[in-house]
Amino acid sequence: MPGVFRSLGATIAVGAVSGLVVAGAGSRLAMRLIALADDREDFGFRTDAEAIVGEATVSGTLFVLFVGIVLGVIGAFLYLGLRRWLPVTPVYRTLVFAIVIVGLGLALTIEGNQGDFVFLHTVLSIVAFAAVLLLYGLVVPPLLDWLSPPAVGRSLWGRGLVAAILVAALSVGALAVKHAFEFADGSRLPG
Repeated sequence: MPGVFRSLGATIAVGAVSGLVVAGAGSRLAMRLIALADDREDFGFRTDAEAIVGEATVSGTLFVLFVGIVLGVIGAFLYLGLRRWLPVTPVYRTLVFAIVIVGLGLALTIEGNQGDFVFLHTVLSIVAFAAVLLLYGLVVPPLLDWLSPPAVGRSLWGRGLVAAILVAALSVGALAVKHAFEFADGSRLPG
């Protein structure tokens, strides 16, 4: 039983810290980079989240950091739940998890902010957030494995589940990127 509490505590700690630093602060940095790259003609417009384009506020930053913590913990629990069936080699285990995070994360980011792609630099937005997601996916597994060593599962069902999640993550991520470009050129309406 102490091992379970150690795993849960490590998962929450790694998720919260990596969520705050990588997902939260990284996302805020990505947003600032995207705003600086804008030609400023869109400054002052309201995003789908009711934020004002080009304006960095304390409340907005705190919200992004909070969301980073929450999603960081959720992502760490996703890793904890899947790692038993992920590849045994730490590098491959980390890469598979990172790919899942990038795919699912891009889908959530893009589909949750559809209307914003009308005035955002689409390629820069996707690349910036993909980099944040990739970094998060590369940081969590080694930290969690260090604090709470994994047990390897040999279940064919479990490996099949991981493969299905990997395919689904890649599919929804690719579809979301396609949608972002459709929102940007007006061929797909947000909503």
